[in-house]
Amino acid sequence: MARIQEIVFLVFGQLAVGGVFFLTLPSLKTVGIGFYRTNGLVFLLTVILGIALFPIEWAEWPLVFLKLDLISLIFFFFLAFILVLFVYNLRLWFHHPHHSQKLLMAATSLGSVGILASAIYYLPAASGVVRTISVATYFLVSSLLLGAGVLSMLLGHSYLTRPGLSIVPLRHLVKIFMILVFVEAGLTLLNLVFLTSTERLLDALMLRRFEGLYLWIRLLIGIVGPIILSPMIVLTVKDRATMSATGLLYVAMMMVIIGEICSRFFLLVDASFL
Repeated sequence: MARIQEIVFLVFGQLAVGGVFFLTLPSLKTVGIGFYRTNGLVFLLTVILGIALFPIEWAEWPLVFLKLDLISLIFFFFLAFILVLFVYNLRLWFHHPHHSQKLLMAATSLGSVGILASAIYYLPAASGVVRTISVATYFLVSSLLLGAGVLSMLLGHSYLTRPGLSIVPLRHLVKIFMILVFVEAGLTLLNLVFLTSTERLLDALMLRRFEGLYLWIRLLIGIVGPIILSPMIVLTVKDRATMSATGLLYVAMMMVIIGEICSRFFLLVDASFL
């Protein structure tokens, strides 16, 4: 159960950071202040839920920051991310009718440091520099992929009630989503080919190991599925079929999330696969 909670923390935390980063896209300003209010709140609640589910007893929380270790650093930066994002939401709902680019960038910076710290924390102590850089890069790309996908999905709903809304913001986001799908697929392939034991990988691919089932789910559902769907989404948005595009984004994001869950499972069990 604790392992599942840690996976949720990693996925939800990275999703929130990536989503907040893409809220800084200039083209989104045409959507209106309601979009920022809704998504600012969604990402705030997402990261809070991820932190709350982390397997630490409530009575132990004050002691986490007294240890001054890597886990305390992770929570410090994620809590700082939450604080800045809370101020951003407070400003939007009660103080000022325009969103603050500076607050979003500050939140993104703090969250990114938390993501990098979590990459180092979950790697084995003997991991080399190449492996550490590989996982850290993968975490950042994964964060951007999750954020772009969820933000695109939520933006697609705006066209149901506002059909005259400019298609430019959604077109930008789905193109970014497609690029990130291919970048993550490339990183996963490089990791499997160059950073994983050949014998171990072959056993997993041939389903002679328990990890093989999750590896095939990761590859077929988490990688191949989004690769097939993302170009279709881009073409559908180009034709202004926003309802169809939103439906495809839902399917693609479910596949991405399943793939990310399997990836975090590998990280917690062995860190040989991503």
